[in-house]
Parts: sequence; structure tokens; C-alpha cells
Amino acid sequence: MLAAPRPDMTSIRIYAIGGGGFTHADTAPEGDLMLEDRLLALAPKMPKIGYVGHANDDNPDRITAFYSRFSGPAETSHLPHDADASAARDFAAGLDIIYVGGGSTKQMLHRWHKTGLDDVFSEVGRRGVILAGVSAGAICWFSELLLGTVDDGFELLPGLGLVAGSACPHYDSEPVRRAAYDNAIAAGRLAPGLAIDDGVAVYIVAGYIREIIRARQGQAVFVCAEQNGTTVRAALKPGFDLGGGAAVQAVRGHGNRAQ
Repeated sequence: MLAAPRPDMTSIRIYAIGGGGFTHADTAPEGDLMLEDRLLALAPKMPKIGYVGHANDDNPDRITAFYSRFSGPAETSHLPHDADASAARDFAAGLDIIYVGGGSTKQMLHRWHKTGLDDVFSEVGRRGVILAGVSAGAICWFSELLLGTVDDGFELLPGLGLVAGSACPHYDSEPVRRAAYDNAIAAGRLAPGLAIDDGVAVYIVAGYIREIIRARQGQAVFVCAEQNGTTVRAALKPGFDLGGGAAVQAVRGHGNRAQ
């Protein structure tokens, strides 16, 4: 069952994008821009936003895409992949938004644990900085993760634990990942959680679903849970509480069996 947010997590704000957006502008529909527009609107006017590309080894094309997308409507910066905890604290000082790009979640979290960046991001999250990201950058904030690739297989690892439960990106576009996630929940090896389609963002404040932003028609965010040895899921709506098991009880009562 999903746990209620700890008292020190009441300021945590997560903006999780299942896939698409500016880092995949060559393949993502132009309408995906609304996902980032809404993110900026959640912060003060002319917000300060910092990019973290550690999951993709600071891919230069994605760094360029970040500055191209956000320079103008925001003040921009990025944290190099070799930064230590002290540099990360300096980077985060005064930021309104941290945006984490996609890539290898396992590689990124290993680096963060080794350098103490996991503690830094948890600290700034508790100060109310919006922790945003796509794919790896969307799910790293959750408690339990299914990590890997279609080619290399999947494994279960802990995330930063700023949001209770598990999370899965690319739920609509990667059927092998979707099946692995559903199977892990059905087997009781992975906590109930959120499955996020490409072109969709979910805004979570202190464990509550505040908004679901859909840039693509027909896309959704699902809450998934185990029932009688299978995974059942239901499309998520704003107002769901990820703490205390409310969302899990809702999907168990009204969800459909995952296919």
C-alpha cells in the first residue's frame, strides 16, 4: 500500500513527463511544448530553471535543446555531470525548477548516491523547488523503480523516495517495458504506482495529484495496483491522494485488468 507523505515531504512538488518534449523535438509532436509551458507557469514570472543531464552523460544536443527551449521565458543554467554535492548546492541556490533529462536512470542514480547529489535534490525539493523531468527524470523521484531497457532487461531498484510508490514512463510507446512493469506489480515485487504515457505530465504536490496535462489526444496517466495476482489499472484524475492507499483502493474497485 502506498504510504502517506512524511511531514517533511509536504513541500515536495514533482512534475513528471512520461516522454516527449523538447529533448525529443525531432520526433515529438509540436503540441508537446504545452507540457513545458505549463511547467513554467507553475513557477514565478521569469523563473530560474536548471537542467540536469546526468542520465544521458550531458548529451550536448540535449543541452543545446534545453537552452533553445527555455532561454527567453526563463533564466537558464545546467549542472555538469562531474559536479559534486557542493557544486550542486551552488547550482540549486535560487532555482525555481530543476529539470532532469532522460536516459539511464540506473547510471544517474548511482552517480547521485556516490556524490551525495541525491541528498542535495531532496533538500531543495523540501524547500519547494519544483523537481521536474522526462522519462528517467520523471521517475527518479519515486520510491520504487523498474529500470533497464528492452535490450538489456529490467531490474528493481529504489528511487529517491520523494513520492510514494512506483512509476513507469513511456507506458504507451514501449510495450515490453509496460509488460515488465505490469508483471512486477502483479507478482507483488513492485509497489503500486503511476504509469505515464508519452505526451502527458502529472503534477504532484505533497503526494496529491494536482494536475494532469495532456499534450496528445487519447494519452493518460494510470494508477496500477495488484489484485488477485494480476495488475489492474485506471486512468488517473486530479485530486487522487497517493498516500494512505486511496488511489490503490480506487483502482482495485474500478480499474480494468492490464492487457
